[in-house]
Formats: sequence, C-alpha cells, structure tokens
Amino acid sequence: MEEYEYIAELEGYDIEEAKLTYAARQKLPTSAFCGPNKTYPAQDAAHVRNALARLRFVKSKAMKAKIMACLRRRAKKFGVEINETVSDEEREVEKTDSQIVDWYLNELGIKQ
Repeated sequence: MEEYEYIAELEGYDIEEAKLTYAARQKLPTSAFCGPNKTYPAQDAAHVRNALARLRFVKSKAMKAKIMACLRRRAKKFGVEINETVSDEEREVEKTDSQIVDWYLNELGIKQ
C-alpha cells in the first residue's frame, strides 16, 4: 500500500473517492486546483485530503508552500482538519515574502 493511500485510509475515506477521470479533470475550472497546470485538484473534501497526502512529492520548497496555502484555504472551506504545524519551508517562504514587502515599501519611500 502506498503511503498516501495509508494516510487516506487513516483520514477515513477510500482513495477511490479522490480519483478524477481525464474528462472530469478537463471540465473543472483552473480555480478548482491548487497546483500549476491543473495539478492538485481540491474541489471537494476528498480531493483536498488526497492532495495533502501527495504534497510530499513536490520538490520545490516555494511551490510546496504555495500549494499548502491553497490547500489550507480549501480544507477550511470543506471542513477538513489538517495538522497546523508550519514546516521550515513554509516559514522560509513567509520570511522571504515579508522581506520583499519590506524592500518594496522602502523603495517607495514608505516608512514602517
């Protein structure tokens, strides 16, 4: 059994619930996904859980943090509970975003 299937089973749903056919995926709007190029579908609770279980396969720290932020919003919308611990990668992205905002405000001559 794959690790994500085991996690899904622990979460109380069958992994088959979160599979999309090619045709069904094509019909969904881009806004139904949390990843680039219609990856990480998150249009319902089962797909949010599936995406969370598969998130470990994302190599880019920045992309993982962006997808996770999207999945958190969707999890809240669909009542899916997730572990709220913030990973080191997410903390680093938040720090970088904050630094960019600080730099931009400084460039505009706006004091904080």
